[in-house]
Amino acid sequence: TLSACTVVIPSRRLRMSPPSGANGWLSNLNHSVSPDLSSFCGIVSVSQVQTLASINRRVAWRLMPILVLVYVLGQLDRVNVSFAALTMNRDLGFSAAVYGLGASLFFLGYLVFQLPANLMLQRFGARRLIAVIMVVWGLVSASTALVTNAAEFYAVRLLLGVAESGLYPCIMLYITYWFARQNRAMAVSLFTLSVPIAGVLGSPLSGWIMQYFDQTAGLAGWQWLFILEGLPCSVLAVGVLLMLTDRPRQARWLTADQRAGLINQLDQEQRADGAVQAGNEPAGGVWAAMSAKPVWWLAAINFLYTGALVGALYWLPKAVVRAAPALGEAAIGWHVGLPYLAFAVSALLWGWSSDRHGERFWHPLSGMVLTGAALFWLAVDLDLPSTDMAITLLMFGIGAGFGSFWSMTTTVLPAHLAAAGIALVNITGSLGSFAGIALSGQVINAAGQTGAGFLLLSGATVVAIVLMLAGRSVLNMRSA
Repeated sequence: TLSACTVVIPSRRLRMSPPSGANGWLSNLNHSVSPDLSSFCGIVSVSQVQTLASINRRVAWRLMPILVLVYVLGQLDRVNVSFAALTMNRDLGFSAAVYGLGASLFFLGYLVFQLPANLMLQRFGARRLIAVIMVVWGLVSASTALVTNAAEFYAVRLLLGVAESGLYPCIMLYITYWFARQNRAMAVSLFTLSVPIAGVLGSPLSGWIMQYFDQTAGLAGWQWLFILEGLPCSVLAVGVLLMLTDRPRQARWLTADQRAGLINQLDQEQRADGAVQAGNEPAGGVWAAMSAKPVWWLAAINFLYTGALVGALYWLPKAVVRAAPALGEAAIGWHVGLPYLAFAVSALLWGWSSDRHGERFWHPLSGMVLTGAALFWLAVDLDLPSTDMAITLLMFGIGAGFGSFWSMTTTVLPAHLAAAGIALVNITGSLGSFAGIALSGQVINAAGQTGAGFLLLSGATVVAIVLMLAGRSVLNMRSA
């Protein structure tokens, strides 16, 4: 990343360095200079720098709100079954085992179709593919209101995983089409805000729907929950078709000069990677990604880290109950949901800092350290205030580490490996989620206490940290 560039203005020379402060997340884009400018550092006008900043701001304001909204809806439809289970299990006669198996089948479908969906992105474009994904998952989620037995519940959850499988890797790859590296961490961090938004708003919304729509038109509250949080996704897919643009070359909402500047910025970055040689992209695809050392390094880290954080999220209500057994379910939801605000703060702070300093390794590593420390803290029997602080630290660590990890991933992987590589790394995260939830549950059952599961998950985070440090010594890590 260009940290300082000599700008030539007739009759004088100025030194331009990144500012020390920021007013909001977009202010970082005001001062971001493409690393490609270093190739002609010394003959860059102030107007050229300002033009690039203006392009970045316009792209961010156009695309990021849409992507955040899409993923917030996806998160709601993924996890609202946990709220529906409060009455759905009783109404349909589901045991805890039936519900647990059905809920977990989401991840099986999610695993199977991630890679095909991400490869389809390059062929059909993000606009169409994300819209199709939204229509399908909205209809499938809403159809959960119609299930009457375990077999139907299993089928719907499996299909929902298939429908949502391509969403996250598609959006990650889509971001690389529009944002150069020095702006990408902030874009990813802003997108990651969809997780705490869904966590903070989704719990009260789901509870409100179940309470106040129960028996409306003869339907139970849990049925209305799936309908009212599912069908809007299918409707909003039309907005995605109208508002998203596949590539910068097709962006009619940019002027011709803005399009040319953005395309030139991204093309020079690809050429610097060696991903474009003589106008031809080297062989990529699944096999090339599977044989690439950086892909496996990232995949192993994601398996451990995502497994630890997802596993922890499934046991946080138990940690609150352990600290305060008399709390009601609504109160427990607030004790788990409000700390997501710390997730939002750290995601933005780490993303801004990573872009400002052009650094892509120590930011995710520090987030993992905070996550591991919080998990170790939760392994101890705590009172309620200490549990709240530990959960808040956990959310802060996850927000810092998760978005930064994906910024590092899109930096490490060259363009010809990005589509398959991102999907493979994400697949291992889903496998880690399976392992984290299942293994921590077995450990908790064997030990008879929730803390044992958190101790296991903190150990997995420690191994991920060791892999990060070991990989940096053998990989040629780029700073931005």
